[in-house]
Amino acid sequence: MRIPGSIIARIGLLAGGKALLISGTCFAVFAAVFFATSAPFAIPHVEELCGAAPLDVRFHSTVGDVEQFLDACGPDGRAAYRNLQIADLVYPIVFGLFMTSALAVTLKRLAPSHPDVVALAAIGLVGSGFDYLENAFAWRVLAAYPDVGTAGTLLGFASTAKTVSHWTAGVTLLAGLALLAGRAARHRMTSPHTGQPTPSLG
Repeated sequence: MRIPGSIIARIGLLAGGKALLISGTCFAVFAAVFFATSAPFAIPHVEELCGAAPLDVRFHSTVGDVEQFLDACGPDGRAAYRNLQIADLVYPIVFGLFMTSALAVTLKRLAPSHPDVVALAAIGLVGSGFDYLENAFAWRVLAAYPDVGTAGTLLGFASTAKTVSHWTAGVTLLAGLALLAGRAARHRMTSPHTGQPTPSLG
């Protein structure tokens, strides 16, 4: 099946050093604040008030897990978790664009004569889609608390799909980088030496 040219063109916009630098910088700044500060919307702040990791950073949650977490949070913790959800309207796309750009740059260098391959970098955005789905169910359980119902189950499945998608993209990126490193190492081993011989010390 041939990949539409419009998709290749859009992903191709992220396959450059400038796009990677900008998306990487945005991701690094946002992730540092989101994961390592005490900001009102940050994960450590929610963990402090709720006594456990937020549902969004777990591989899977059951309805019981969701109810237990929200119970333990209390009013202040649930307010902080709501703030986290507001910030999480931005994080998925920031991470997705960075991952997609990193994959696009790597795939472009791996297969420069096959531009269609770069479109595979779109897997970096799949996890972002599941992340937004997870967020929708998180908003639902917050609104429905204490009766989280089916939304709690669906939140758990969305979390699992998001995590597996992120792992798939990450493993693909690491494999691509390993192939590039191996190619560079082989090139150095097979290329003739062009420098001047090292002078004798004797």
